[in-house]
Amino acid sequence: MKKSIPVLLLLLLFGGGGYYFFTSAPEAVHKPPAPQLLPPEPIRSEPEPEVETTVAPAEPEPVTPPEPLPLLGESDAEFKASLSAVVGADPLAQYLVKNDIISRLVATIDSLTSRQVPAPINPVRPADGKFLADKDGDQLVMSVQNYARYDGYIALLQHADSDAIVSLYHRYNPLFQQAWMENGGEQSFDERLLEVIDELLATPDVPGPVYLVKPEAVYLFEAEELEAMSAGQKILVRMGSANASVVKEKLTEIRRAVLQ
Repeated sequence: MKKSIPVLLLLLLFGGGGYYFFTSAPEAVHKPPAPQLLPPEPIRSEPEPEVETTVAPAEPEPVTPPEPLPLLGESDAEFKASLSAVVGADPLAQYLVKNDIISRLVATIDSLTSRQVPAPINPVRPADGKFLADKDGDQLVMSVQNYARYDGYIALLQHADSDAIVSLYHRYNPLFQQAWMENGGEQSFDERLLEVIDELLATPDVPGPVYLVKPEAVYLFEAEELEAMSAGQKILVRMGSANASVVKEKLTEIRRAVLQ
């Protein structure tokens, strides 16, 4: 955020002096010398009385109260419009669902530290295409082609202004808190948000290859320590090390801004 630089103007004051010219008349012949006149007493000017000046205190600028918030159940249109101003209308229409946005955001953020994020509550549309696995001899390995499925999300995140995101969050914070309480939350949602961010930031970097197993219909991580991770941490691993680094950098910016 650019800060204005104050400009200091210096005024140069110039003073001038007065010159006095004296001339003497010629002496008259045979006339007594002119009487010597004492130089006049210098006129002492009385000091001007000091005038006390009082500076009126500057009037505080009027504070414009924020616009009242809509009800939580009626907040979708306004919140979506505000979010569009931050990330753009087209990407928002492409990736975001249309209803109960704040409530879905709260429920999804809370579930990132659990085993999975239930699809019905997710406010973001799932990545296109299917999860891909390659063969490495007799083993299955996560395909690097999966990483491209997240390119649109990463680009959207990179171009989003972290300060603007946090300002938007502060504006609608009472609605996030209400949705959090309705979701069964007890502490403040700010604290819960920071807990989730901290856990995501603690996700280990997994450059690959990432080996998989498929005992049933879904793929699982072969490494027990990866499979034991939370849903949010697994998402970071699935999107690839480079994409995960971008997400962590943005999360760090947002965390810092929330705490300010």
